[in-house]
Amino acid sequence: MRRRGAVRVAALGATALVVSGLLAACFASDEGGGAPRLRGEITFGVLAPLSGDLAERGQDLVDGAQLAAAELNDQGGVLGRQVKVAVEDGGCAPATGEQGATGLAAKKVVGMVGGLCEDAAVAAANAVAAAGTPFLVSSARADRLIEAGVPSVFPLEGTVYQEALAAVHWMGYRSPQRVAVLDDGSPAAQRLSGLVTDRVKADGLTVSRQSAEAKGPDLAKLASTVTAARADFVYWAGAAEPGGRLLSALRQAGYAGHFLASSESDSPEFQQAAGAAADDAYLAMAASPRLLPAAADWAARFKDRYRREPGRDAMQAYDALRALAQAVRQAGDTAPAKVVDNLPRLENFTTFTGTLRFAADHSLTYDNFIIAQVRGGKLILASKLRTD
Repeated sequence: MRRRGAVRVAALGATALVVSGLLAACFASDEGGGAPRLRGEITFGVLAPLSGDLAERGQDLVDGAQLAAAELNDQGGVLGRQVKVAVEDGGCAPATGEQGATGLAAKKVVGMVGGLCEDAAVAAANAVAAAGTPFLVSSARADRLIEAGVPSVFPLEGTVYQEALAAVHWMGYRSPQRVAVLDDGSPAAQRLSGLVTDRVKADGLTVSRQSAEAKGPDLAKLASTVTAARADFVYWAGAAEPGGRLLSALRQAGYAGHFLASSESDSPEFQQAAGAAADDAYLAMAASPRLLPAAADWAARFKDRYRREPGRDAMQAYDALRALAQAVRQAGDTAPAKVVDNLPRLENFTTFTGTLRFAADHSLTYDNFIIAQVRGGKLILASKLRTD
């Protein structure tokens, strides 16, 4: 015990030591090496449309990410630190996407998940490109994001080429002889139908292709292509409602072969327009929790927390945030460059559709497309495909 009359000096010295120790702790690196990092919570950003027509899907996305954060915290956090989620409304336009991403960057997020609309997601990616902020885009289609070439962006949706492969692989299981590929004339549908046609030809099958006018497609003309080609397999690339009407018209005309629609027909409008003809139709679509047995326990936890069934956006955001957390663990640090470097090298990380791997261009090595079938007005899982 000190006694020599320097109580005030000793007290000041002790105070200085305490302050010095606190500062050292605050600015220590996560694992004792690398650039200094603030201790405390690790904040991940979530970008989603929380207003407008897609607000319900946006909230679903946010809830999925928040559930992942809560479960990570229940397991001890990440690198011994609790996980916090910061949310910004990214809207569906480039301006709102950029604004939302900039807002998250200002909150010093370690990385971002989310992104539902392509325009907003691309703008958000470009907004944080200079900082190298890791951005796992959970819901927006991958193609334009990959074409943007932002090194820190990793889409969790498949590409249009992967959707085409999923469709053609399923055709192979059905062993068709003559395939009719039809689309509604929109640029996206024509690109998809062209890819499917090329692949079917490469497999040595007879194929006929017909594009309709984008506005008010002539269903009778499309149906005549099926009849003239004596097709036993029809693939529809286009909007849900005309696809349903086309299927109904084909069945009424006596067509008894297989009918497979693209992911655009993953909508109640398809079955409503097709009526009873929808039964036994197939859809090549992105996986959703309602069709994945592996997601059943998670969906129950989600419902218990939020009092509703989770959608695909919630499932994708849940997996995205967990993947981002895993990359931080592997890096042993929250430095953006280190996290980005670890995302293509995730170790033993699985989602509800299988192992998560990224290709050199950051597209999914194993896509998330499945084949669903309409049975009694409901969708059931017909096949979970891998197009590697």
